[in-house]
Amino acid sequence: MHCGIVNDALEAVITLAVLSDAGAGESVAFAIDTVFTDALTLPQHIIDRLNLLPDDDLPVTMADGTVRYLTRYTAYVHWHRQIREVQVIAMGPYSLVGMGLLRGSNLSVDATPGGIVTVTELPVAS
Repeated sequence: MHCGIVNDALEAVITLAVLSDAGAGESVAFAIDTVFTDALTLPQHIIDRLNLLPDDDLPVTMADGTVRYLTRYTAYVHWHRQIREVQVIAMGPYSLVGMGLLRGSNLSVDATPGGIVTVTELPVAS
């Protein structure tokens, strides 16, 4: 289970350890964005500190409908008791968790400043 808190701007925030291929790691606070369909976004300065290597550029449709080409990187996060490979997009000053990482999880948010955020793994159907 991952736990977090709702901040004063009503953003549901969880903190995850992000790791690189080279073993560099950093604890990062991520706002949960249920409209974002990929796994994670990070600001370029965190990507640089972790020495993540670029994979490719991909077209991303922004909320206003415009398309931008953003660089994608590979990183690893501690997720549901294991280390999971994830795709990271370099995007502005934001650290976001998207639905791509939340797939297979239950998200619960007490939507009030100081409210509890929990992400639990759903049972695997047999």
